[in-house]
Amino acid sequence: MATRGTAARSASGASMSQYDVEVEKRLKVLEAENAWLKQKLEEHVSTGRTAPSPSADLSEKVELLITVLKMNPGLNIEKLSKGKL
Repeated sequence: MATRGTAARSASGASMSQYDVEVEKRLKVLEAENAWLKQKLEEHVSTGRTAPSPSADLSEKVELLITVLKMNPGLNIEKLSKGKL
């Protein structure tokens, strides 16, 4: 007797392989990062600043790192500290 699989479905209803699911997850993270970076760039341009100070640049990088970690629980500090992303 054949059993029906429980594969993930795309927005169009097509079956998705485990690889497709992984790629979709990574794409969503990249799209969210891109939107965040675009927002930060627009804020930067609208304030008329010419270049961020080193401390502001570091602060933005830390914020980006925190955002990425929150969006992808598979990444953790242990993996980051060992350089195994």
